[in-house]
Amino acid sequence: MTPTVAFVGLGRMGGPMADHVISAGFPTRVFDVAAEAVAARVEVGGFAATDATEAARDADVLCCVVFDEAQAATVLDAALPVLAPGAVVTLHTTVSVDGVRVLAERAAAHGVVLLDAGISGGETGARAGTLLSLVGGPDEAVERVRPVLAMFSKEVVHAGPLGAGMALKLARNLVGYAAMAAVHEASELAHRAGVGTDVLRHVLVETSALEQGLSTLVFGGPEPLPADDTSPLRGVLAHTLQLAEKDLDQALALAEAQGAPTPVTAETRRSFHRAVRL
Repeated sequence: MTPTVAFVGLGRMGGPMADHVISAGFPTRVFDVAAEAVAARVEVGGFAATDATEAARDADVLCCVVFDEAQAATVLDAALPVLAPGAVVTLHTTVSVDGVRVLAERAAAHGVVLLDAGISGGETGARAGTLLSLVGGPDEAVERVRPVLAMFSKEVVHAGPLGAGMALKLARNLVGYAAMAAVHEASELAHRAGVGTDVLRHVLVETSALEQGLSTLVFGGPEPLPADDTSPLRGVLAHTLQLAEKDLDQALALAEAQGAPTPVTAETRRSFHRAVRL
């Protein structure tokens, strides 16, 4: 049986996600505080609701795509009493892992399963239907909603139990924002040293600089090597540390000479030994 879907939150992410689900033939009711967002979904075959309660009434799946934890709680207050028995809520809002657990307990009191289902890929991915959905929760519930999530996802990643999807999303975002900060510092340093930003971008792309960050995962992740380890890997990591400290020292010296602020680089130099697990 095709599940009935409700979408609450039709902004830059939620609206395109709902479009894919509607176009795939799932009966879908939609609500957003912006009337024009609701009207746009009606044009492609969705059903308008006047509030979150009407959208959720008797729905089998509720996709919640609002801004923050407070808004998600408000949606659940309106939706939980009227969802179909055994319904599943997919929480696409990035919230705290503790917040996920609190909201899931509230849902369970109404016989509803809540899954944390962080989405990654931005507005472009939402429009193209190529998001990654990072899901935490019970296997059975994940499989029940997988056909819906697959309509706007290139992959549905079941990260583990409740909270694991949100933890994975937060870890992914940490990398993205830290990389943005590092690239900003690099561009300012290069600019002050007379190097064009376009040239820096070309070199970063062509030398796979951003992929270099994955090397810690290739080496095995954050677990430390045993103290008595004598494998060749220890030598590789020691050499990596020596190279990194030398290069970072030189970058910091150049930054000081150019008057370029580099707090991310300074902290990286201070703590890089942890990255190579020595």
